[in-house]
Amino acid sequence: MTEEQLLELNTLLKQGILLLESLTSIYDKELEALSSKDLDKLSDTTQEKMSLLNKFHNFTLERVELLKSFGHDITSDQYSLPEAPKVDSQGSKAASENYAVIKQFLKELQQKNKRNEQAIYRNQQNVTQLLAIVRGHKKQDQLYNKSGGSGLYKAQSRIGKA
Repeated sequence: MTEEQLLELNTLLKQGILLLESLTSIYDKELEALSSKDLDKLSDTTQEKMSLLNKFHNFTLERVELLKSFGHDITSDQYSLPEAPKVDSQGSKAASENYAVIKQFLKELQQKNKRNEQAIYRNQQNVTQLLAIVRGHKKQDQLYNKSGGSGLYKAQSRIGKA
């Protein structure tokens, strides 16, 4: 890659890093909304997150097209520098650092997504338990336990009698 191409790639990578920084803060806002059960805030946060994820997808496609225009064969899911002759230039080092930053952000976002997923799952369990209480269902009368096995026979026998 020439210095000019590396400069163009670094500019694009920096834009991607800014998008990922924004996504990181959105995931934190999403967790706050989930914790406080604020549906309006959650809806707004989800819209922002979808917008940023779409922008990041477009960034990835743009990066792939840029690298293809430079003559490199690369797919959109690869986050490494294309194989090129070893050149110890400032642009090459900056590109390597930017790629490392993007990889780190992506790992961090995966962890935050799993964390938010667990919060959603806990909220869902709480709502399910509250609904069961409101409906007057006893925990002992559950047909199946959490692992999917059969629960108490009392509930099963009532279904059979019906």
